[in-house]
Amino acid sequence: MAARPKVHRSEVGRAITVIASRRIKVEDRNRSRLPDSADSDPREVLDYLRKFSGVDIPRWVLQADVCDALTLNNWLWWEDRRRELHFLRAGIDRGLFLSQLGAQVGVGKQGVLDRIDRLEALLRYDRPDEKITRAARRLERESRERAPGELAWVQSHRDEIIAVIDGLVGQADRFAIDEDGREWLDELVIDARDDDLRPATMVLLGLASAELRTAPAVLELDSSRPFAVHSVLARADRLRCAFAAIGAKEGSGLAVAAD
Repeated sequence: MAARPKVHRSEVGRAITVIASRRIKVEDRNRSRLPDSADSDPREVLDYLRKFSGVDIPRWVLQADVCDALTLNNWLWWEDRRRELHFLRAGIDRGLFLSQLGAQVGVGKQGVLDRIDRLEALLRYDRPDEKITRAARRLERESRERAPGELAWVQSHRDEIIAVIDGLVGQADRFAIDEDGREWLDELVIDARDDDLRPATMVLLGLASAELRTAPAVLELDSSRPFAVHSVLARADRLRCAFAAIGAKEGSGLAVAAD
């Protein structure tokens, strides 16, 4: 199974605020119960959507909610991996037996070590709070060297990334998405124009995909058959999944070499 796309905290904030914005627009009578700040707990937002998504909510809103809810769910999946790794390491540091830790996660002593290895590989290049504004990215480049595995991957997939960006732009133009609905896509275009593709570009790719995926004009398409926009979004998703798998693949290679 392919790795899930990594989700940046800014993607979480965007998903929460646009969910709230949509519910305001359609005058959701339960709106006062919905957490609406960018730093709200994603679990509370997901619980709200599960409880208050009845027939009184327009179909296009429910469809867009699903797209943004899955972004929040992906964030929580990665958070669970980070949290588990933290406490497995903490248990070892604090003198607990491997058998004690294993009993909590349903594996044996060796299974605990294997689990830690897999999580460390998966999260090798994990930076959930990656700075993605243009000024912050410039400062980041000046202050420290990027993770070589990630940067090498982006550079080796440059042509494919550029093609996907061009595809997103073409579809945004086709559906006449205005500048308020393509903030992150325009950021991507600048990266591509300046030939400045970096690991943070993959975060922007996720944000731009979400803008297009949840645009009302795209959601109104006949769901019984795929359109060109869906193919472009699928390509973007595959790229993000491949990028997320870098750490796991390198970790696997290191383990084999050690044997």
